[in-house]
Amino acid sequence: MLPNLTDDGLGVIEVADLPELDLSSTYYDTSDLRLARSGVTLRYRTGDDAGPGWTLKLRVPGLDATQRDEFTFPGAPDSVPADAADLVEALARSEPLRPVASLRTRRRRWMLCGDGDTPLAELVDDDVSVLDDDRIVARFRELELESRGPDLDDLRPIAARLRRAGAVLSEPVAKAIRALGPRAAAPPDFADVPLTKADPSSQAVKAALAAGTRRLVLNDPATRLGDAEALHQMRVAARRLRSDLRTFRALVDGAWARGLRDELQWLGALLGEVRDLDVQLESLNAIAGDLLPDLRPMVDGMGERRDRARSRLLEALRTDRYRTLLDRLVDGIRDPLVTSNADAPCSEALPPLLAKAWRRLRRRAQRVHLNDPDERYHAVRIAAKRVRYAAEAIAPALGSRSKRVEKIAVRAADLQDLLGRLQDAVVAIAEVDRARANHRANAALHYAAGRLVEREAATKADARQQFPQAWARLEKRYRRFA
Repeated sequence: MLPNLTDDGLGVIEVADLPELDLSSTYYDTSDLRLARSGVTLRYRTGDDAGPGWTLKLRVPGLDATQRDEFTFPGAPDSVPADAADLVEALARSEPLRPVASLRTRRRRWMLCGDGDTPLAELVDDDVSVLDDDRIVARFRELELESRGPDLDDLRPIAARLRRAGAVLSEPVAKAIRALGPRAAAPPDFADVPLTKADPSSQAVKAALAAGTRRLVLNDPATRLGDAEALHQMRVAARRLRSDLRTFRALVDGAWARGLRDELQWLGALLGEVRDLDVQLESLNAIAGDLLPDLRPMVDGMGERRDRARSRLLEALRTDRYRTLLDRLVDGIRDPLVTSNADAPCSEALPPLLAKAWRRLRRRAQRVHLNDPDERYHAVRIAAKRVRYAAEAIAPALGSRSKRVEKIAVRAADLQDLLGRLQDAVVAIAEVDRARANHRANAALHYAAGRLVEREAATKADARQQFPQAWARLEKRYRRFA
């Protein structure tokens, strides 16, 4: 029985009955529930207002389980649609999808309306039966309050009233995961790996692999859908994993690590080809917006190259080679091939690894002068990135010293970003040269290209001027740690 929700200033003026539904759902997953363990559900359902069909709910990277992206697909009830299978391929990898749970739900619904019959939220009361063939093997009841416009915080008084009437606040767990029991609630293949300074340093290897693989896998679906930020995060993950394997070189089997790094380099190159063009196109809009009409042939050419690069990337993400790489990364999280050096505690084994990356950076940075070739600055940027990644990888394992290492990572990121702007300008000027060569007779393009080169050259000069100060700040921060 619903409590009275139209008093005490809850903002609800009317509670309108909605038609009751009888829903039948079949959930699909791998045999070891890789989707469910990652907070993802894929189902075929009948009885809904929209008619029968497939629904995929994906976790949003960085947010809790209540925030999920929902996608619907048409299709026959006994065959997972290809587009849905594509979006969970990084989770399922080499394992086939099959039915793992059947649910029947009696759903009662009410629309909570405010002034002017404005919908505020839909209240749903589900009585769920878990089936084994036609036999009921479990039952549970679930009450859900879903916003129809207001922020979730605005609905908290209504939720509080429901709790006073007997509803119990529960973890935000999907029905299929609740129905599947403890196996579905187990950690995903790339769950966080706890790390302390007393742990053997092999634990740090596992933690780094888990963090990078999680970033790679969780951003895979949005990358397939064309999200530029997700693609950027996948590229960072591939680069970071390669860098971490290099940082931990003294702790891991050489052949095993090289094999992973080679495959990550292959993936990173495909991601980078698209990402670099994304960055260049975005930069053009920012720095040369007034010149874009005359630069249109150059911009169109870059867009076409970007489309071709994206096609090559999507083709690669659907290969056995990519699935095998993900399987090998997951195997590495569970049981990395390490050397006897990895038996040493993190507090002893890890600081020297950061020191090694630091020495490489210092050698390169101290040799750079204002008018040196761009390649020297780019080499410093690469070395700064490795110091940053090394610091971020070892910081969680250093106890009281972790804050100092984290500050090194921040300063290294500042230097990396500064030199990144310089490198972006270098690439932009190379794009201008390409456009000039391809459109020799276009006077308007040549004039706009000349103005763009002037702006990019100013960006380069500014970065070079700021480099000594940025390097000094990083060097000072490292000395405090060392």
